[in-house]
Amino acid sequence: MTVQGYTAFPVSPELVVELEETALPLPAELLPAIEAAWAAAQQRAYGRLFNGTIFSVTELGVDRIRGHFTEYRLAVAGYRDAEMAARLRIRQLSVCGVLQLRDGVVFGLRNGRAAYESGRWQMPPAGAVDSSAQRGAFVSFEEQVRTELAEEVGLGWDRVTAFRPLTVVVHPHSGVHDLGVLIEADCDFEELQRIYSATGSDEYTALRLVPPAGLSDFLAEQGNSVVPAAAFYLAAAGLLPKS
Repeated sequence: MTVQGYTAFPVSPELVVELEETALPLPAELLPAIEAAWAAAQQRAYGRLFNGTIFSVTELGVDRIRGHFTEYRLAVAGYRDAEMAARLRIRQLSVCGVLQLRDGVVFGLRNGRAAYESGRWQMPPAGAVDSSAQRGAFVSFEEQVRTELAEEVGLGWDRVTAFRPLTVVVHPHSGVHDLGVLIEADCDFEELQRIYSATGSDEYTALRLVPPAGLSDFLAEQGNSVVPAAAFYLAAAGLLPKS
């Protein structure tokens, strides 16, 4: 399914992510533009960005995603420059949750300093898959979700009652591949807010609970203030009415 240039691909509940050893060579002539894009992103983020290793997709299938690790700054260079993204062939793999509590689905308003899709509503947790999730020849997207869930909203995995991959949404221009996952947690929003406040995280400037019956209206009311991929995840989770 494709909407506004965003394309959603089905994935199996048994999805695995495999690691390739060889990364693509970096064209030397692109280095000045890469460094300029990184410097600009660092300025917006007040120097808080870290050039770690992120997973880049080379093959996307229903049961298997294959790729390699590369520098985060290369993905950042392609966020606002479609031509650069195409030449670098970096297709960042990220995990994006549909966090369903006992009383609804959680949305977070992204910090305005974020390198990508800043100032928009998304469903936490979300983040690039990095080398901390490597397990031999495989990469555990579940482990990445665990890490992001704890870091972004402070919720431990012991509160999670169900987890499964939903769909991969490919972004136009940047080539980012977002793996949407359903996370059901034995927690209500009031408790989550207390946990979030106690962690001191500034990933989001606000959290909001949307009951399942109000999801369609929320997306319509917020429009472009919601990350476009959110509707794909909610539809794959069966939380939006079928059109």
